[in-house]
Amino acid sequence: MKVVLIIAHNCIRPGAYRGFETVLDRLRKDMPGARIASTSLVDLDNDLRAILREDVESVTLLPYLLLNGQHSKGDIPAIVAAAQKDFPQIPMTLLPPLGEWDGFADMVVNGVRRANRAEAQKENQAHSNSSLFAIEMNLEGKNVLVVGGGRIALRKVKTLLPTGARITVVAPMFDPEFKTLEVPQNSFTTVTLEERPYDVLDLRSVSMVFICTDQPAVNAQVSNDARARRILVNNACDYLDGDFIVPARMDFGKNITVTVSTQGRVPSLAKKLKQKIQADWKKDLEQIEKESCEL
Repeated sequence: MKVVLIIAHNCIRPGAYRGFETVLDRLRKDMPGARIASTSLVDLDNDLRAILREDVESVTLLPYLLLNGQHSKGDIPAIVAAAQKDFPQIPMTLLPPLGEWDGFADMVVNGVRRANRAEAQKENQAHSNSSLFAIEMNLEGKNVLVVGGGRIALRKVKTLLPTGARITVVAPMFDPEFKTLEVPQNSFTTVTLEERPYDVLDLRSVSMVFICTDQPAVNAQVSNDARARRILVNNACDYLDGDFIVPARMDFGKNITVTVSTQGRVPSLAKKLKQKIQADWKKDLEQIEKESCEL
C-alpha cells in the first residue's frame, strides 16, 4: 500500500485544522487506493516509524508548511533520513513545503485579487451605480496594443478594426481566425501579429492597451508596466483593474450608434440588453434616421 503522510504544525485551538482536514478528505477521494495519513511535527518520528513497520509499498511526505525554514530544511529531513536508514527497503519521497510549489504564488495573488475585487465591488455599489465616464475616442492613426491571442483578444481586435488604429497583437499563440481578419478598405487600420511573449518594449508609443490573456502574472505585469507609462488599460479579465471598459455597441443605419453598459459588473446582462435592443428597436431607429435625413 502506498502512504501519503502530511505533516502539520501542532495546534490545539478549535477549528485550526479545518482547511487541513479538507485537504485530507479530497486526497482520500482522489486516491482511493492509497492510505492518506496525517501527523504533527512533534509526532512525526513516532508516526512515520509506526507506518514503516506495516506492510507499505512507499511513503510520500508533504510538509504542510509555507516557509522553507528550520522545520522543512532541517528537522523533517533529518527525521526522514534516519527512518530511511532503518527501513532502506521502503522508498520515501519528501516533497517541498507548500510555499515552494509551482503555482502557489499565482494562487495567493488570485486570492488577494479576488478579495480586493469583491471589496471594490461593495464600495462601488455603496457609493455609486455609475462611476465611469462615457466617452467616444478617436483612435485613427494611434498605436493600440492587444496582449493575448485567444477568442477574447480576437473580439477586441474586431471592435478596433473600424477605428483606423494601428493594432499590434502580441501572444505566444494565436486563434486561427486571426489569420483571416479582413482590414476595412479605405482605412488607416493596420493589424500586426507578433507570435511571441509580451515584452515591456511593446508599450513604446502606445496610446491604449487591451489585456486579454488567461495568465494572471502576465496580466498584472502588463497592467503595471502600462500604468507606469500612463497608458490607458482595459483588462478583459478584471474590469476593476483597468482604466476603461468597452460597452456593447450597436450600429443602426449610417448615423446611429447605441451602446449598452452595466459598468463592467454584469457582462451577461449587457449582452441580453444588446440582443433586446437589436430585436425591438432596429426598425424604429432606422425609420427615425430616414425621417430626420429627409427634413
